[in-house]
Amino acid sequence: MKKTIIMSLAILLTVGIVTGCGCKKKEKEEIKVNTNKDVIKDQEVDGIKMTNTSMVTTNGLTKLVTSVTNSTSTDYKLDEYIIIIKDKDGKEIVRIPGYVGDTIKAGETRTINSSVDIDLSNAGSIEYEVKK
Repeated sequence: MKKTIIMSLAILLTVGIVTGCGCKKKEKEEIKVNTNKDVIKDQEVDGIKMTNTSMVTTNGLTKLVTSVTNSTSTDYKLDEYIIIIKDKDGKEIVRIPGYVGDTIKAGETRTINSSVDIDLSNAGSIEYEVKK
C-alpha cells in the first residue's frame, strides 16, 4: 500500500513538474490607446495627407499606423517620413522612421506601420517630416 501511494505521488509530482501543473499565472496584456486629438488628427505635409492615425501601446511597445495619401496630381518621390512624437508640453520624446516606398503615385494611399519599444500612451502630439 505504501509503495502504491509513493509511486502515485512520484507520478503526480513528475507530471506536475513537466507540465507546469497549470500553476504559472499568465501575464495580462496591458493595452493603452492614445486618443489625444493632436496625435490622431489628420495632417498634410507637402501635399501628402496622413489620416486614420492610431497609436496603441501593448505591454510597453507602441505601434503607430497611419494612412498616407498622395493628394497631388503627380507621383511623389521620397525616401521616408520622420515621425516626431512629442509630450503634452511640446518636448520631443522620440523620432521614428516611417517608410512607404520610393514613390507614391498620384491619388494612391499607403500605410505607415511603425513600432517603438517606448510607452507612448501619454504622447501629446505627432508631427511629420519628409526626407526626399
